[in-house]
Amino acid sequence: MAKRKTKSGYNCRKNATRESYDRVLIVCEGKETEINYFNKLIEDLKLSTVNIEILDIKQTTPDSLLRKAKELYEGSIGKGNPFDRVYCVFDKDGHTKYQETKNTIEQIKKPKGVYYYAFSEPCFEFWLLLHFTKTDRPFTNFDELRKDKYFKEYFPNYKKSEIIFNDLKAKIPTTCQNAKNNPHTNVNELVNYLQNIK
Repeated sequence: MAKRKTKSGYNCRKNATRESYDRVLIVCEGKETEINYFNKLIEDLKLSTVNIEILDIKQTTPDSLLRKAKELYEGSIGKGNPFDRVYCVFDKDGHTKYQETKNTIEQIKKPKGVYYYAFSEPCFEFWLLLHFTKTDRPFTNFDELRKDKYFKEYFPNYKKSEIIFNDLKAKIPTTCQNAKNNPHTNVNELVNYLQNIK
């Protein structure tokens, strides 16, 4: 069937094309906060959604997230458009296979250099807190973090469904510095990668 043309003569349906930089899959355990943050980051960096796919794949544990990520990677090979990198974004948050999943990703030999993780302990909100203050204080869970005086100061009415990226984006360089060598997150590595991808 021929493509329909507008009065101006341009095709209404335009095939999206892959840019010359890496094709990346980011799968998130979190249903809202992480998805919103990374979607807004990609938009702010003006990266192509053809190259960078961010998905909530309805998996709630690090190990199930990795299994689904592997399926999606294999599927991308089958379609002839493989991902160059696959990032699993997950929290510690009491998951029994958290450390095991990190170890598994580190030990994947084939394909080499494809699978990565971006972790937060105990939850992604720890990364958000680093936008305002440097801390390596260990928190047991989100409820404990939410009661922290600094978190309450900077996020007084915080809700997981909120899209707060615009309030945070100017602080990202500081955040990445605050996260450097921090034992409770390495999200800065993913953010730095995306910033430098072009």
